[in-house]
Amino acid sequence: MKRLFKWIAIVVLLSVLAMLCWLLTLWQRWPAAAAWVLFLAILAGALLTRYLWRKVRAWRTRSLEAEPVEKARAAERHPMTLQRQWKAATTLLKHSQLRRFRHPLQVLPWFMLLGRPGSGKSALLAQSGLAAPLDLPHELNDGKAPVDWWYFDKAVILDISGQFVQPEASQETRSTWNRMLDLLGRDRARAGLNGLVLTVSAQTLLSADGGGVVDEGRLIRTRIEQLIRLFDRRFPVYVLVTQIDSLYGMEAWSHLLTPEALDQAMGHVVDEPENGRDVRDVIDIALGRVNSRLKTMQLTMLLQHPDADPALLMFPTELARLAEPLKRYVYHALGDSPYLESPILRGVFFASAVQKGNTRSGPEDQQEIALQEAAHDTVKRGVFVRDLFNRVLPADRHLNRPVAVTSPWRRLNRHLGLFAWWLCVAAALGYLGVSVVYWQHTLDDLRQRYPATMAMNRALPHDMQMMIAQRDAIYWLENRNAQWASRVLAFQHQLLSVEADAKSQYVNDFSQYILPSLDKAIQQSTTADSIASHPDGLVNAIQVEVRRANLLRARLRGSSYGALMAMPPIPTPPLRLLYPALDSDTVSRFNDLFLAQLAWSTDIQQQNARLLHLQARLRQLAAQSATLDWIIPWANAQPDLTSVTLDDFWQGSLRPDKLPEVDAAYTLEGQQRIRAFLVEMRSSMPNDIAFDKKRAAFWHEYAQKRLQAWQDFAGQFSQGERILAGQGEWQSTIDRLPHDDNPYLRLARRLLTEFAEMPDDLRPGWLRVLPQWLEIRQRAHQQALVRVPGLVSDVGGMILRGTAQKGALDQTRSQLVGRLDAIRLYQEYQAAMTQAMNSVVISQAQATKVAADFHGFDSQQSGQSSLQTAYARLMSLRSLLGYNRPDEQLTWGLMAGPLQLVIRYADQQASCFLQSAWQDRVIAPSRWTLNQAERADKLYGDNGLLWTFLSGPIKPFIQRNDSGWQEVDTLGQSVPFTADFLPFINRALIRQVDLKAGKIALHQKQQQATLAQQQQKQRWQTVAAESGEKLAELNTAAAALKAKSYPVALTGLPTDVNSNAKAKVVGTLLTMQCTNATLRLNNLNFAVMQSVLWSQQQCGQVTLQIRLPAFTLTRSYPGPQGFVHFLRDFPGGARRFTPADFPVDKSRMAAVGLTQITVRYRIAGQETLLQDAAQLAQAERDIQSAQTRQQQAQQALLTLNRPSASESLPPLDTLPGLTMMSVPERIGQCWRGDIRLARENDGIGRLMSELVAKQLSDKP
Repeated sequence: MKRLFKWIAIVVLLSVLAMLCWLLTLWQRWPAAAAWVLFLAILAGALLTRYLWRKVRAWRTRSLEAEPVEKARAAERHPMTLQRQWKAATTLLKHSQLRRFRHPLQVLPWFMLLGRPGSGKSALLAQSGLAAPLDLPHELNDGKAPVDWWYFDKAVILDISGQFVQPEASQETRSTWNRMLDLLGRDRARAGLNGLVLTVSAQTLLSADGGGVVDEGRLIRTRIEQLIRLFDRRFPVYVLVTQIDSLYGMEAWSHLLTPEALDQAMGHVVDEPENGRDVRDVIDIALGRVNSRLKTMQLTMLLQHPDADPALLMFPTELARLAEPLKRYVYHALGDSPYLESPILRGVFFASAVQKGNTRSGPEDQQEIALQEAAHDTVKRGVFVRDLFNRVLPADRHLNRPVAVTSPWRRLNRHLGLFAWWLCVAAALGYLGVSVVYWQHTLDDLRQRYPATMAMNRALPHDMQMMIAQRDAIYWLENRNAQWASRVLAFQHQLLSVEADAKSQYVNDFSQYILPSLDKAIQQSTTADSIASHPDGLVNAIQVEVRRANLLRARLRGSSYGALMAMPPIPTPPLRLLYPALDSDTVSRFNDLFLAQLAWSTDIQQQNARLLHLQARLRQLAAQSATLDWIIPWANAQPDLTSVTLDDFWQGSLRPDKLPEVDAAYTLEGQQRIRAFLVEMRSSMPNDIAFDKKRAAFWHEYAQKRLQAWQDFAGQFSQGERILAGQGEWQSTIDRLPHDDNPYLRLARRLLTEFAEMPDDLRPGWLRVLPQWLEIRQRAHQQALVRVPGLVSDVGGMILRGTAQKGALDQTRSQLVGRLDAIRLYQEYQAAMTQAMNSVVISQAQATKVAADFHGFDSQQSGQSSLQTAYARLMSLRSLLGYNRPDEQLTWGLMAGPLQLVIRYADQQASCFLQSAWQDRVIAPSRWTLNQAERADKLYGDNGLLWTFLSGPIKPFIQRNDSGWQEVDTLGQSVPFTADFLPFINRALIRQVDLKAGKIALHQKQQQATLAQQQQKQRWQTVAAESGEKLAELNTAAAALKAKSYPVALTGLPTDVNSNAKAKVVGTLLTMQCTNATLRLNNLNFAVMQSVLWSQQQCGQVTLQIRLPAFTLTRSYPGPQGFVHFLRDFPGGARRFTPADFPVDKSRMAAVGLTQITVRYRIAGQETLLQDAAQLAQAERDIQSAQTRQQQAQQALLTLNRPSASESLPPLDTLPGLTMMSVPERIGQCWRGDIRLARENDGIGRLMSELVAKQLSDKP
């Protein structure tokens, strides 16, 4: 539990540390990777501190407890020899051809041989015959080396000196062993050791000293544990019993084996299920299986070699003597232990390298009865060795397994100093890595943003794209370098250098490639020929050069990049005209490019020279034009200045062509923009007297043009009615007339705002009338309590101003009375307008009544029409005020505009009302007639619908004179009728005569049609009777033929197929179902006969089946005449079928090679049947023809018996004399099409002027 809490505390502490590092990173706005670097640095510092503290404490303890000790002066021969030998061995591997695959030290598996001296392991390796023919260095030929290296084709064998498994090993030997483990762990850290071979000789196992075997096994177990802990992996261990030639009978046994058998491995490979057993049981299993195999082979050898050496029979018994000592050895070397890792016992094998003979059987205490082999010369031959090292061991190279228990913390503590150092290195590398990654990402992003190739080819579109990419990339890099993260990371100065170089390159490229092209374009656009063809070229050049000069002067005065961005930019439209080859997006970026070049340039002298050059060029450009009239198109082209249109005052959805408007240059904003630009231009050309003169002349002419532009717009303001679509928008405008947002009042206020700065003595008459009109309107709308004090104040002011003049009081009294009368007249005008507006918006009928009162008004009956009253009050007001001069007419037209709008609305609604009445009183009743003649009589008769309608609701709006009917025009206004209505009325009387002539012609045509119909009816009745008689005869004959029976005899004959077919016909089956009998003729390629009595009424479908071995072909003859079809299909009794006759089985026929099948029958009695069948078929065709003829006659009679189409009137356009006459569906426009203006431009004002002049002339 304590250990668990310890780990929990460590995890919590590390989590808190990581959280603090992360929070610090966020607070300082560092890159996210900096949190990991900081965490690793703190952790490394803590571990390094702990490591140093432990070292200091250990040093102090040793210094206090140490005693003088004599150091060993013996030469460390073995470690030095091992070092040189190991280096030579690994160097040989590194320079070998194993490099073709992967790392030479990791390609082949490494196996280690471990055993006491004299166990014969070196002899076995030498006699295996597997050593590669290499020129080994002298270090590897040293017989006293602690390790012998053997290079086999499939493995590398490390023959470890036997001194490392001797219990009495010295300190030097142990040091050498530890050094060897270090070298092995270094070179095989990833692959590890692939296996360990433990060699023990048979003589050692059978010797009387059993304790030596146990000690050897324990020491080997220690070495195995060290090897396992070296890699933290368990590897397969093989027990190899050597020198088995010392066993009696082994040589006799080996003499009878073939060389191939002697190369094989003798032993047992432990399977996976056996690994969980006790190692002693595994030895028993291994020896048992080997002995079993030996005994089996023993019988075979005795049978093959009856004269074999009798010692052959003793070898299995001698081998069994190794069981007990081998189990003791394996138990202590590989047995399970609660303190150690359990090795993997992979196999037990037996081998011999040298055969000396003279062996005895049995144990040593029974030598008096032992058998002995003959002595002979020593023979060096590897028995059961080659396959062990060439096949068995390499096959198990991947059998490594991880250890059961590992302790990472223990490994960490073991290398705490190194780990702390690496953490410090990792933190430093992390910092550098974060910096490198950060700047690498910066450079990668910069590389993606920066042009891939910076080749400027003096093609302006290409060069501009290059400059845009450069500017954006440098601007991004500049912002990137200004971030906090960029300032705390390493290598920033390199990026600042990159930024400076990029800016310098940008300035040079822009000055070398872009500015010359701009100067050239301006020069070309300002030549005499260019200005003559394109007058806007001069103004474009002046705009660009003025802005360039002002920006350059501001930069020379120390303005920053941000300040330059806030100044008026180089306009885009002129640049687009100067650079027609560039797209709009590229041109819009020119100002950014120019500002970047100014801000990043450090050559002050060059900038001063450019400013002087620009000022000189501006004076030259300004001198090319005698006036400044070019500034008007310039102002109109400004994107943020808009012209004044009717849409600004009228709320409509239509957009007709050719509507009046005021150019943007003549608006108040346009005037201010022109003034500001002239100030800019003047500041860019100091001390230019000629320019000052041009500017004064321009302002004088501009004021006149501006006044005329607004005067023309106000004179055509009533055309705003053209943008109103439909009754809804018209009514919405009518509703706004009493309020301050009506179009005419808004225009009046806009005019006063536009010319507020104009002195009164310079204003034209129409502009002087506007303030008085608005004042009268304001006073008229005020309540009496507010209006009277205001008038008293105004009159008081006039009295004070006129006290010094003679007769001033009388004049003031006269002005006061006149103003009161004017307010009264305007109130009466407004009251009449309100009454008219309230009436016209109620309904179409009420609007029609208002229009009828207006157009039918009798001048002797005043007060009957509110619209006429409003007109009269407006004329009286003008006469009272005395504004009758021509230049004042425009204002009175604006004052009468609302009245004109209401009249036209009433006329439109009247046209809608008359249209509805036309539909209800004329069109609809005329449709409820029996024929066209009655409709024409109902329309054009003496009391027709048309004449009744003309004397009804439409009477006030049309009138008849000598030339015919025409619309009533009142003060320039009339109800809008369709273009074909009045001509239709004028043609109506003439069409009455044409209608009467048409009726006479129609009556004659009806009589002719009735006579022709009677003749057709008689002819079809005759045809129907004749067809009925013939049909009865044919049905009788056909019934007799169908009832007749025919005896037919069928004899089936053998069926043939094509000669190369793979299958033959097994038989054919012909079936036919009849009520009296069934035909079933089964032909098995032998003649078979059957008779049948066939009748069409009793027999049905005939089926023919052709049976083959694998499938059956079927052909059917359906219907009552199926047998007739069968007989016709077999003319002469034979029929040859092909695959086309059996589409379903076509593929199967092709599979067996069938292309033809010939079916044969001998048929008797079929001639009469076929003849009668042909007669029956002809009779049925005649019956069908007669039935068709009879049906045609009956259908024709039904059609003729219906009411005759000739009895109804034909369409009106077919009547004689009325082909061009049609009744119009619509007579009123009713908000369709453009509303016709009664007068052009100033029509209403001119009409008012005429009426006022007439009224004044009538006065005495």
